Order: sequence, then structure tokens, then C-alpha cells
Amino acid sequence: MKKKWRFNHFRNMKFFQRMILVYIIGGIIPLLVVSIYTNSQIRKMMLNLTRETQSEEISLMGSSIRESMTVLNNVARLLCLSDEVEKMAVHNYSEKTEFFKDYYGMSAITEYLNFYQQDISYINIYIKNDSVKPSDLKKINNFSYLSESVKGKKWYKQAVQMESAGYWFYGTIPDNALEEEDFDQNGSFQESQEQNNYGQYAKQYSGEKTIQIARAMRDKDTGDVLAVVVVSMQFNKTVQAINDRGVDSAILFNDKEVITANYDTEQKYRFLIDSLADMSESSFSDRLVHGVEEYLLTYERIKTDSPNSYYSLVSIQNYQDMLSDVNRISLQSFIPEFIGMVISALLIVVFAITYSNRMHLMRVQMHRVAQGEYELVEPLEGNDEIGELYQELEQMMKDIQLLMNHVVEEQVQKEKLHTRQKEVEFKMLASQINPHFLYNTLETIRMKAMVNKQPEIVELVMMLAKTMRYNIQVSDRLVTLKDELQMVEYYLKIQEYRFGDRIRSELKVDETVDDSALIMPLTIQPFVENAFVHGLEEKDSGGYLSVSVHMEKDIQIEVCDNGVGMDYYQLGQLRKIMREDVGDQEHIGVRNVNQRIHLLYGSQYGIHVESELRKGTKVIITIPYQKSIS
Repeated sequence: MKKKWRFNHFRNMKFFQRMILVYIIGGIIPLLVVSIYTNSQIRKMMLNLTRETQSEEISLMGSSIRESMTVLNNVARLLCLSDEVEKMAVHNYSEKTEFFKDYYGMSAITEYLNFYQQDISYINIYIKNDSVKPSDLKKINNFSYLSESVKGKKWYKQAVQMESAGYWFYGTIPDNALEEEDFDQNGSFQESQEQNNYGQYAKQYSGEKTIQIARAMRDKDTGDVLAVVVVSMQFNKTVQAINDRGVDSAILFNDKEVITANYDTEQKYRFLIDSLADMSESSFSDRLVHGVEEYLLTYERIKTDSPNSYYSLVSIQNYQDMLSDVNRISLQSFIPEFIGMVISALLIVVFAITYSNRMHLMRVQMHRVAQGEYELVEPLEGNDEIGELYQELEQMMKDIQLLMNHVVEEQVQKEKLHTRQKEVEFKMLASQINPHFLYNTLETIRMKAMVNKQPEIVELVMMLAKTMRYNIQVSDRLVTLKDELQMVEYYLKIQEYRFGDRIRSELKVDETVDDSALIMPLTIQPFVENAFVHGLEEKDSGGYLSVSVHMEKDIQIEVCDNGVGMDYYQLGQLRKIMREDVGDQEHIGVRNVNQRIHLLYGSQYGIHVESELRKGTKVIITIPYQKSIS
């Protein structure tokens, strides 16, 4: 039963509604399902791509740092094996000039700094040669005096303890390259004529923190420490790479000390160090949950030869920020789909409205043909199904008109005969009551009311008597419009006494109307009576009836009420009854008036009825203007 109801519901839908339903079921819903699934897959792909991208970028930065560390380790090892460096550290110089001669004749440090300038920022060798004064070491670059304060530093102690490897640490270049006594009272570096062109390194990189390796040079026989070589990494490019990243990134030493970062480490991710301490993987790229927040954490640890010494490259990004970017991209991808849906919907709406309008026009033409209003039928252009249907309708209309032409003369004759018969019947009915007896009775009632001082009854009886006298004396002769309107006015007043405040009536005659014009008797009263009987009697209050007379070329009388009205099919039935010879007895007066007008004045005149259910009815009576012959 429910399935049948659904089928009937779909069958009763308008064409426009069907098109919209088909578009939603066949277009919108599948497209939305595909879009949602596609956006979900794109979101997963974007998140995976972001994770892979972060991992690859961190891996590339780690590889760059490893390559630089390999260069630093090799240079430190080669310098520790260099005979020139060893001679500077242990040779007994009797003359100061001999020491400077060996220093300026040394080419290894200069070559390393030139060749590996992308990896090495500074080289410093700490020596303690009793034949060389500390003041002489201040006059040259790349060599420093191995003082007791240097020996007390952690990196020095660790480097000495390392037998065959260097010690990696993170520190400031002045801490191991230049001592406080290397600056004069004004804070400027003490330069001398003996300094070579590489004095620029001391000033350029002093004060910077960087990754460094310290390696001890030992005596080949005794194993004693002869010197300590410290090579500093060119760290600017790594710092710049971190700062240029659009994602919060940092480099940590042993997951405890932040070497460099492109975000405020005091305000953001303060939990990061504790989280990294709990992770043992050498590389990681996945979700990190902290409280109610989720982050994408990517890191890679760079091991060194030093025990418990490593560097961590870290990238961290809030998942909400990532999802907002992904959602923005998804929204941008949905915009073309939305535009396509809107355009498709507009095209379907335009097509459906056009087709529905043609269907409505076709229905209107069919209704006009059904009502016999052939002169109002308008042609429909086009060769589609509706156009073909109209062609059949047009052919049927021609056939009906041809048939009507054959019987029109016969119908006219029948109408004349029928009208005469109705007049005879009307007179016979009127003659069944002795008018003198009726008038005398009404006059007796009026006089009795006057004696009892009841003016309303007096007026009511007087108007009733005049109305009945007028109706009984009706014949085929024409009366003046004034007399006809007088009878309508009496009738309205009688109804006012009857209904009181329930129904209000009004008679309006334009100043341009000639009330001496001739008109058929009982032309207006049947419609006024119908307005009360069929339209206004059921209203408890607020009823209104107006009779208005206008005149331009012809006389036009309008009877309007706000009663129950008629629906589309009731109005069509009434119009059909007005045209036909027979019908129900309820509308006989209306049909007779219309037919009498047609017989007397022609088919271009007559009665036109307009009505709308629960809004009221309007009757328009059109007759030609005919002057009275005085």
C-alpha cells in the first residue's frame, strides 16, 4: 500500500518537480558522494604527502650536516697527522723569525679553508711550545696558546680522552679561538703586520655558536698530547635553511639544548624536549599527542663518534593548522564542482520552466476550446510533442466549428421558440394569483402597520408591493434603466431588512450613464438574487454586494459579491449552462437572461461570469446603449 502511495505521489508530481527530483537523485547525490569520497582521499593523501615532505626535508638537512661533519672530521684528522702542524707544536725555535717563517710557509690550513669554505667556518689549533711566546701566537691566525683555562674546558678534556676519534660539541668560536686577552681595551682585535689574509675569519665568525670537533694530536711514540685541533662548521647555511622553512623547526643537541630554531622556544612546544627524551628511534615522522592537541612530529638524529653525543633535526606542526590548509585546498577543489552543479541546475530549471510554460499554454488552449472560446485560442509554435498535440487540437477545433456552423440556424430558431414558450409560462404562472387580491392584502398590511406606528414594516410592504407589481407586469417590452435599477434598489433594501448587518449592499451609477436608456426587464435582479442565495447567505458577517453601472460605448452592469464563489470546474459548468438550451433548474434565470440578450442584441453581448473559490463572484452584463423614444 505504501509502495503504491509512493508511485501515485510520483505520478501526480508536476513536470518541473520531476525534473528537479531526477536531477537531485541522478546528479547531485552521486556527485556529492563522489566529492566527499574524493575529498576524503585527497585529505589523507595531503596529510601523507605533508608527512613524507617533512621527513624528506629533514633527511636532506641531516644529510647536509652529516656531509659537513665528515669534512670536519677528515680535516681535523689530517691536521693532526700534518708534519707542519706537529713542527709548529714541538720544534725548538731559537729565533722568532724562524717560527713566523714556518707559519707563513704552511699551506694546509689555507687550502682547507678555501676548498671547504661551504663546510668549515674556522680552524684553530691549540699548542704549547715553550720556544714560542704566547704574545707571538696572538699575532697569527688559526693558532692559539694552550693555556690552563683552555685545558679546564669540557671539550678539551673530552678530546684528550678520545684515543682515535674527535669529540663533537656545540659552542662559541671565541671560547676556543680567541681569549679575552686577544682584545685591547677598546674591544678591537689586535692586528699586526705579520697577520695574513685569513685574519678575517677571526672577526667574521667570532661570537657565533656552531658545531665543532676537537681532536688531539699525539706523539707517535709516547702518545702524549702535542696539540688540539678544533674545526668549526660553517653553520650559517643550516641556520638559514631552518629559518626559511615554513614549518616550525629546530636543531637540538642531545635533545636538551636548542641550538637554533625558527620559532619562540620559550612560548611554543615547551613539551618537545620531554617528548623527545622518551623516544628511542633514530628517525620518526608521525602523530604526537600532547593533551588535547595533536602534532605532526618529524625528527632525525645525527650520531657522532662521541659517546652520548648527537644532534636532532626536529620539525613540528599542529594538525589543526595542517587540516585547515587541507580543508582550504579541498574547498578550492569543490568550487568548480559547485559551479558546475549550479550551472546544470540553472539549465534544468530553464528547460523545465520553458516546458512547463508550454504545457500550461497548451492546457489553457484546450480549456478555451472546451469552453467554446475559439476566438481566444492562440497558436503554439514548435515541432515537439506539445506542438504536435496543438496541431491535433487545432484540427479538432476546426471540425467543431464546422459542425457548429451547420446547426447554428437551427439552434437560433430553437432559441426563439424556447424564449416565447418561457414568456408564456411566465405569464401563466403570474396569472395564477389574482394580483388585485395580492395588492389589496399588502395594502391592508401596510395600513395596519401605519396605525400601529411601525414605519419599517410600512416601507418594507410598500417596496415588496412595487416589486411584485413590476414583476407581474413584465412582458417583452423594454423598460428604462432607471425603472430596472429602482426595482433592484427595492430588492436590496428588502434584503437589508432581512439580513441586517450581516450583508451590506451598494448601488453605484456613474454620472455618465443615461438612466433613460432602454433595457430588457428583469435583467439585473436574477443575478442580485443569485448573489444572496448562492453566495452570501452562508456568511455570518462581512458580506458585501455591489451593483455598479458604467457606460462608454455600451452599457456595462457589474454585480459583485464576496461570497463563497466557485472553483474552476463549477465556473466552467455555469458557463456551459448559460450557452446551452437545457440545464438544471437552479440556474434557469441566469440562462434565460443570457439567451434573451443574445436573441435581442446579438452574440457579441451577453453575460460574463468571473469567480474564485472563497473570494467571491463578479457578473458582467454588457448590452448596447439604446435611447428611449419620448
